[in-house]
Amino acid sequence: MSNTLQSGTFVENLLAPRRASASPWLTWYSTSGERIELSGRVFDNWVAKSANLLGEVFDLEEDSLVVLDLPAHWKSLVVALAALHHGATLVNAEHDDAQQATLWVTAQPNDERIPNSCEILAVNPAALALSFGSDLGPVAEDFNASVRSYGDQFYPSPVAGDATAIATNGGAPISLATLFGAEAKSQGTILVRAQLPVLDLLPYAIGQWAAGDGIVLVEDGVEVTARLRDGERISFDYSSQD
Repeated sequence: MSNTLQSGTFVENLLAPRRASASPWLTWYSTSGERIELSGRVFDNWVAKSANLLGEVFDLEEDSLVVLDLPAHWKSLVVALAALHHGATLVNAEHDDAQQATLWVTAQPNDERIPNSCEILAVNPAALALSFGSDLGPVAEDFNASVRSYGDQFYPSPVAGDATAIATNGGAPISLATLFGAEAKSQGTILVRAQLPVLDLLPYAIGQWAAGDGIVLVEDGVEVTARLRDGERISFDYSSQD
């Protein structure tokens, strides 16, 4: 690999400034009525535990190819950043190289698209689910049952800035340095509707988090009422910009 761009600990640099913060970093609303609020400290803890799981169970490392086959959700954003801690490359399930992936992260571990050579991490999106459930299948690792047992801190090794963070079909790959180096204008507390694929949302979320903003992510189908907007002190609606 070329090291034309400086190496660094990109996810660490994003999370560390607000690691001690109790202010909301990401708040999730689901159609089932869940409201999950994660402070900077709690979000960082989830990322650390997930990064330790990915390293210890799957030996994830720089240039590992990871299919993130999950919708936009607080857990998919956690797993995405955990994978990027290792310098892995994220792709969606429709990517040309998905069949060569090291790891497939999914809520459907028995999906026939998953190649036999690929390891599987099964994620149940329900906040209180302590295991994936009866449909785990014979080979998948259960994220819900395992993640809490891993360390609360992750100590990343530097990864190359020109390593590909997100690979897209038909578009230019996004490097780690580009993904974490983009500057964004602070907007305060941002409302985002979760119709966006998670790998489309991720660059925007990283930029706004780096600017000091909090994100309120609402599942498709959740009614965004005036009460919700007022309660969360929404100052900017990202979805209305589309």
